[in-house]
Amino acid sequence: MQLWQLFLWMTGFKASAVACNTILNALVEEGESKHVWLFLRESLARKFPLDVTTCNILLNSLCTKGEFRIAEDMLQKMKSCRLSNSVTYNTILHWYVKKGRFKDALCVLEDMERNSVESDVYTYNIMINKLCKVKRSARAFLLLKRMRNDNLTPDECTYNTLINGFFSEGKMNHARYVFNHMLRETLVPTVATYTTMIDGYCRNGRTDKALSVLSEMEISGVMPSELTYSALLNGYCKLSMLGPALDLIKDLNSRGIAINRTMYTILIDGFCQVGEISIAKQILRSMLEDGIDPDVITYSALINGMCRMAKLHETNEILSRMQKSGILPNDVLYTTLICYYCKAGYVKEALKHFVDIYRRGLVANPVIHNALLCAFYREGMITEAEHFRQYMSRMKISFDSVSFNFMIDSYCHRGNIVEAFSVYDNMVRYGHSSNVCTYENLLRGLCQGGHLEQAKQFVFCLLDIPSAIDEKTFDALLLGICKYGTLDEALDLCEKMMMMEKGLVPDTVAYTCLLNGLIDEGQVKAASYVFQEIICKEGLYADCVAYNSLMKGYLKGGKLNTMKRVISDMNKNEVYPNTASYNILMHGYVKKGQFSRSFYLYKDMVRKGIRPNNVTYRLLILGLSECGMIDLGVKLLEKMVLEGIFPDKLAFDILITAFSEKSKMHNALQLFNSMKWLHMSPSSKTYSAMINGLIRKKCFDKSHEVLLEMLQRGLQPNHIHYIALINAKFRVGDIDGAFRLKEEMKALGLVPAEVADSSIIRGLCRCGKLEEAVIVFSSMMRSGMVPTVATFTTLMHCLCKQSNIADALHLKGLMESCRLKVDVVSYNVLITGLCNKKCISDALDLYEEMKSKGLLPNITTYVTLTGAMYATDRMQVGEKLLEDIEERGLIPSKHPGSLERRMEDAIRRLNLIRNCRKGIHVKEAEELPLESCQQLKSH
Repeated sequence: MQLWQLFLWMTGFKASAVACNTILNALVEEGESKHVWLFLRESLARKFPLDVTTCNILLNSLCTKGEFRIAEDMLQKMKSCRLSNSVTYNTILHWYVKKGRFKDALCVLEDMERNSVESDVYTYNIMINKLCKVKRSARAFLLLKRMRNDNLTPDECTYNTLINGFFSEGKMNHARYVFNHMLRETLVPTVATYTTMIDGYCRNGRTDKALSVLSEMEISGVMPSELTYSALLNGYCKLSMLGPALDLIKDLNSRGIAINRTMYTILIDGFCQVGEISIAKQILRSMLEDGIDPDVITYSALINGMCRMAKLHETNEILSRMQKSGILPNDVLYTTLICYYCKAGYVKEALKHFVDIYRRGLVANPVIHNALLCAFYREGMITEAEHFRQYMSRMKISFDSVSFNFMIDSYCHRGNIVEAFSVYDNMVRYGHSSNVCTYENLLRGLCQGGHLEQAKQFVFCLLDIPSAIDEKTFDALLLGICKYGTLDEALDLCEKMMMMEKGLVPDTVAYTCLLNGLIDEGQVKAASYVFQEIICKEGLYADCVAYNSLMKGYLKGGKLNTMKRVISDMNKNEVYPNTASYNILMHGYVKKGQFSRSFYLYKDMVRKGIRPNNVTYRLLILGLSECGMIDLGVKLLEKMVLEGIFPDKLAFDILITAFSEKSKMHNALQLFNSMKWLHMSPSSKTYSAMINGLIRKKCFDKSHEVLLEMLQRGLQPNHIHYIALINAKFRVGDIDGAFRLKEEMKALGLVPAEVADSSIIRGLCRCGKLEEAVIVFSSMMRSGMVPTVATFTTLMHCLCKQSNIADALHLKGLMESCRLKVDVVSYNVLITGLCNKKCISDALDLYEEMKSKGLLPNITTYVTLTGAMYATDRMQVGEKLLEDIEERGLIPSKHPGSLERRMEDAIRRLNLIRNCRKGIHVKEAEELPLESCQQLKSH
């Protein structure tokens, strides 16, 4: 503006009214309303000539900004100065109609009549056009009468607008009436009129009527244009009438009419709509062969079709071709690509296109941002979602209702119900209307957090909000009550639903929730009643989910035959079992050990076209592993990957555990490394199996590495792992290594210090280092630590083996002074030691002491004492012992024969029982113990 002033001052230039008005109009069109008034002030100061055109431009500027009150005041001043003309009224009329202020628009028309300002055809066309756009074509048609009263004759544009308006509202008969009215008014329809008629019929699915109009057009001598044929072609393609569409193209070719870019684009879009992408590509090739260059709309139609058919990988080829042709994707195409990539879960690819938008100098629209945000939440990428959400807030990009719902759902799933309600408050604050999905997410979040009372209060608050509650909302509450509340509360809710004013009737989902609640409570019979008497007989549709819930109940009860009957009923009722149904039945077969049947079931699934999932394969792998066919389980895992089914870590856990138990550590380690390569975290159970398997194979360093890796992954190892390693180190003589492991175990705080030191004592004893074990034991006692019962027992055992019975008995006394309970194993160790020293009386005294303390002697106790008595010919004192054994039901009572014979039979039977428990074959063990006693007796 300053430059303009300087120019005027230097040149002495005096602008004309036309020049001033031209500049003013340009400023209005650019939206520079501030400079409009500055320029006007400067022009008035310099006494430039201004006229009615200037006022009309200023009036248009005020209306553009929505300042209608000021515009009306200006109109009144123009009227008082007699400056207003038809353009003035047309300007304000245009904006009133555009903003939907039709009463004000009619007042303007009346005002024109009162002030003798003649309305022209353009005035009425403005009104008619805007009325038709807001689907008020009938009201627009009434203006024709008013035009005639004003001695105005509607032109072709008037009739075309009305025809198009009626077609847009689906009123084809009215559109035809207007066309006939046009003919009666001796107006000759042009190609534009006929094209409007053809397009209108096609948009309403009446291509037959469109063809008759085309014939009528040709008879009238009006030559159809490219737009006419494009309209007819579009009609065919929208109705998927691709055969007639191709016939039309052939007909045009035969008549020498060139097929333009628009027609090719319509045809490509038509084939894409029905999923015929390959034919659409052929049409694109034909288009290029004919020398017609596709534009961004053509490519967009093809890419949209590929996206709809989930052929996202093929879009890269088209994008590459666009780039080579110098055609850049526009905002619409980027939106299509990113939205479909997000929907398919390919967030990284969507982000690449997002970055590409800004690289090309474009700006991503809010739809793209919200699609990406929803995809982050949907794919569980919570950290990325939160960062992107903050970025959107910084860039002042508004969230839509879907994004708000995803945020609420995400926080509810993570148990952060406070933050979920905070997002809900923001949603309301920014003017987004909450829907049933929003309330359902919030309600589910309250229920998952165990806030049942708050959930109930929330539901009853929602009753006052129109359309806030439906069956799904109550289903969410019912699911929460069945999971965290009681069945009585669930039944009470069902009753309240039916008694409400809104008349909500529990649906299949609600009863399925109730079904699951009963099954979780172990009330399978009640669940079966709900299913048979309510779901099946009350007019509700028992869907696959309901059948599956019932089968889960029978699975828990081990009722395999009943489950098979349920599957049969499903087929009879045309509720076809899904993958989950087969998995439940397969689980039942695996639990019962019927692995061959589970494989028959798998084959049946495949034959029926039901795609197995990772649960199916996991169950099959479990069955094979339990049968010992682990290698086949690995083959099945490979097959699973080849079929595009990503295995879960449970399948790996099963196989690694099975290989480890069989000490096939090479195979186990291969699978273990595969898990890490796939970024899976093995479970504690898998690590335990690996560690134990490596210890059995004497791979102590490797087992320690796995143990440390377990710690690094944040899993707390069990002290049993360390003790097993310590014992293994002692077995191979690595005492220093055992002590280091003990210190490591103590440092991690896995066990108290006395338990760690006790493991060292036991390890030393097992490798024959009794003196060192006694030193550690004494050190513990001096520091006030009390060794475990197992440690005392191990030391006593070592002392007894060295015939140091006195010290072993001293340890027993020390145990009792430490208030440790001497158990059956400890007594057996001492009794065995005494019997080996032939101190039978002392052994019997310990036996009686053992009984007096309420401890039940076991098979080992009886075998040791009877064997010692038989070997030392002390059978007379064994009469009482035999009576005790008979009372326990271990040998027959009132056995005939001599005491020696009874003792021999007792020894034979007791050894038989013990060896059977150990898994030794009976024939191998029958005679051995008695012969051993006889050999001892001979000595």
